[in-house]
Amino acid sequence: MKEKIYDNSNIAESYAGVTTPLTFSFARYVYQEVYQHFSKMMGADDKLIKENKRIFENMIEFIGYRIYYNLNSWYKMLSFFPGYKFSGEFMEKMMGVEKHNPFNEGVVYGFFRKYFLYLPKTILQSIKISLAFLFLGWRMERFNKYFEQVFSELNAIDLNRLSLNELKNLYKRADDKLLARWRVPIANDFAVMVSAGLADKFYKKWLVSNDAYFHMPITANKALVSLDPGNRVMRIVNCIKQDKKIKELFLGQQAEGEIIKLLHENFPTHKATHEIDNYLRRFGARMPNELKLESETLAENPVNFIVLIKKMVKNERPYSEQLRAIPKNTDYKNLSLAKRVFLRWLLRWAGNSIRRREEARFLRTLIFGYVRKVFLAIGVKMKREKIVKNVRDIFSLTIEEVFNIIDNKDNKRLDIDPLLIIKQRKRGFTKWQNVELPRRIETSRNISEIERSVLNHPTANKRRSLDGLTGRVASYPSTMSTFIGVALTLIDFDPTADFEGKILVTRQTDPGWTIIFPFLKGVVVERGGMLSHAAIIARELNIPCIVGVQQATDIISSGMKIKLDLQNGVIHEIC
Repeated sequence: MKEKIYDNSNIAESYAGVTTPLTFSFARYVYQEVYQHFSKMMGADDKLIKENKRIFENMIEFIGYRIYYNLNSWYKMLSFFPGYKFSGEFMEKMMGVEKHNPFNEGVVYGFFRKYFLYLPKTILQSIKISLAFLFLGWRMERFNKYFEQVFSELNAIDLNRLSLNELKNLYKRADDKLLARWRVPIANDFAVMVSAGLADKFYKKWLVSNDAYFHMPITANKALVSLDPGNRVMRIVNCIKQDKKIKELFLGQQAEGEIIKLLHENFPTHKATHEIDNYLRRFGARMPNELKLESETLAENPVNFIVLIKKMVKNERPYSEQLRAIPKNTDYKNLSLAKRVFLRWLLRWAGNSIRRREEARFLRTLIFGYVRKVFLAIGVKMKREKIVKNVRDIFSLTIEEVFNIIDNKDNKRLDIDPLLIIKQRKRGFTKWQNVELPRRIETSRNISEIERSVLNHPTANKRRSLDGLTGRVASYPSTMSTFIGVALTLIDFDPTADFEGKILVTRQTDPGWTIIFPFLKGVVVERGGMLSHAAIIARELNIPCIVGVQQATDIISSGMKIKLDLQNGVIHEIC
């Protein structure tokens, strides 16, 4: 039996730890639909896509209530496109996969088929991909405008007035109008993978350097949308500090919920009140674990946002927006003019593609936030009809099961017992919460056998000393070779933590962590590569960052003084 490869190095950035069945079923559906549309856009014909339907259905898998990439499906999909051996390597870098897989799906053709059938088809497909890349900036702008229009229309609908069937149809409408058109952002992700991969390859070959990622001008033409939340928070904090009464409100003994109430009762027209309301409207769905449907958003419960604001208000220094990082200069004098021009163009293409990817990630956050609202509204109505006991029980069901209940609840011909399944899955979710799973699983066994093996033989990490901790330097200020600071170690995001001036040490970050990045002095992350969220944002803010530091959160404790070696990626404790 062919060995399967499951890896969660990169996807754990979006789905950290255990995840509910509803989130997995939605994510699986999104990957399945989007990558079929993407493959067609990139020149794969309908017959090929239809014949390989199973690989699209299994782009991701659910193991121990955690989401993994099924790398066999990804490698197979890349084999549909020209140059898949190179793009496979680039994909591994973008995903942060630690082990290269010499994947080979090549077919041996005879002379006639090779030169008169396969070669012309490959040339035509290459032209189609090149044209897609050429017009990608224009297509992304069109997609962004289209998205905002459709999303505004959907967001204006009062979900509380809709029946269960109407809510199901609304989800289908959002799927048809937004998710089915997500092929353009996915094509841009492909452009990130190719452009950054090529830039890294040619930097190593022509300049004998690993620094390609430091020279991609991401914000040369436009500011990075991922920096907006942090900058908006700084603006809110400064606004609060400038008004004595508002500042006293935040520094007093009132609970966070009371502060929100008093702002709207006593200061309804104040700039600080407007800024907070506008932030929650714009970025209310952007929070850590934002792609988990079960996560509570800031818009649903703004208490955590006020907790963070209070923490910042207590610090006396005024905040200012972070300056954009200036791309580091490269000495091209030993390169020919043609190579120089090509490399600069490649870096610019990579930078623009990364910036567009960050914009698309924010739109993705809005979609997931909207789907979350739809299913919570379904949960409210199912509780009212006594189908579930609690509103949030909806997250223990899959999308298919939820819609099966809606379709059959009137005639009582349900294929499942919702209450029994919810009870079993809640128990499973709790059981797997404290079980450590490997990042990569290579096996010929099925998923049930993998889970039994993990439970019977728990993963034991061999503990290392702090001076044995190494990773890859993803960001460093040009004048700095080492950096010393105090660590703040967090397994999960904690709004009450003192982020100010600390080196954040964590397992992974997603775009929802952006809100606190401007307050940090450095970042150490266990997972992720040079194109991970932590690496990109750290480079833009010009703060030190080391990624891929295994067991960092086990060995480095909060309050520990540490030194980051920004030449070699080594971390030392300062006694």
